[in-house]
Amino acid sequence: MRWMVPSDGELLPHGYTNDAVVHGDLVVKTYHGPDAVVRQDREVLAIVSLTGRLPVAPFIESTPGTVVLGRVPGRPGQDLIELGHGDAVMFALGRTLRELQAIEPSFYGEYGGDGVLVHGDFGPNNVLLAEDDDSVALLADWEWSSIGHPTTDLAWAEFIVRMHHPRHVECLSALFDGYGNRPSWNERKRAMTDRAGALETWLRSWKGDDAEEWDRRSRLISRWEELP
Repeated sequence: MRWMVPSDGELLPHGYTNDAVVHGDLVVKTYHGPDAVVRQDREVLAIVSLTGRLPVAPFIESTPGTVVLGRVPGRPGQDLIELGHGDAVMFALGRTLRELQAIEPSFYGEYGGDGVLVHGDFGPNNVLLAEDDDSVALLADWEWSSIGHPTTDLAWAEFIVRMHHPRHVECLSALFDGYGNRPSWNERKRAMTDRAGALETWLRSWKGDDAEEWDRRSRLISRWEELP
């Protein structure tokens, strides 16, 4: 039986590739761009497999091009950083990443025992903190999830802060404290560069102008230096 979703709704901000629209207690996500079917299937598999193990949205329904999820109340991580609560956001992210990487990603058919679960767009842009404490209420957007290196998600959370919250980079220390480890700067920088390059390549098959933006960001990463 198909879930009946109202025709009106509120478009969530900060969407980059896809559209997510709130309809009361539901969120309807519509996928766009190359390999949209693959990314949708990947997200559904991750959410269903991680329910009860990580703070993912309640899965309601998947139809061609669209997924319906339950709405999770919370405070957007990026907004909290700008309000001066970056330490709480990034510490919670670090703790959540440690929990994420402790889960064996055997629900992916290609898993052979090596590597860890990788979210693929991990950072304050995809997290909600609870209304009444600083725990993570939601880790959203699993379409890029895969199996990979432990530094991949940690470095991408750092990239999001350096790129979009340059006045608050000091909160990155809390990320490493929550995670319990601070990989070398060369390792983190290489992980950021690799991910930015992959996004540039992906976008060249879809939006040429956006691909140029990711080329610019790759060059920007090359000029970044380790924080004190």
